[in-house]
Amino acid sequence: MRRVFVALALVCAAMAADADGGRLQLRQAAGPFVVSLFTTPESLAVGPADLSVMVEEQGGSRVLLDPDVVVTLTLEEARVAPVIAHLSHEHATNRLLQDAVVQLPRPGRWRAVVHVSEAGREASIATDLTVASYSARRGTVCLFVVLPVCAVALFAWVQVAKQRARRRRLLSVG
Repeated sequence: MRRVFVALALVCAAMAADADGGRLQLRQAAGPFVVSLFTTPESLAVGPADLSVMVEEQGGSRVLLDPDVVVTLTLEEARVAPVIAHLSHEHATNRLLQDAVVQLPRPGRWRAVVHVSEAGREASIATDLTVASYSARRGTVCLFVVLPVCAVALFAWVQVAKQRARRRRLLSVG
């Protein structure tokens, strides 16, 4: 019985765990580094987005704590100015990550180029990020706000209908 309880507790803890960096968008070897790019929220949408990067030594599993990291986001349409973020540990919740909050002004396919330099060594990686015009999370929050209100309204409507039916029965009998 104790084993079942421990297993259940571990499963619940794993379900509740949330990575500090958000969603892993890319993990790639680049020159002397292995670079990982994370984004929060998981589904990027117009508005604020948190970009986090972890840089490791290639071949070894040592995390570099203070490389210079710059992320440049470019929309496929050339009309929008690129978004350039210099990442730091200032707001990072995990000391192994560097992060920055950027404003994504328009939806579409954005090209993210991560440039890393440390002690005279440099490398860059790139990936595409899809930015939606709305946040799926906002829709979920609205659903959980609207659904209870609708349930209460439906319950009240049914109770009023039952009360009216009772009154009609009493008036028709008497």
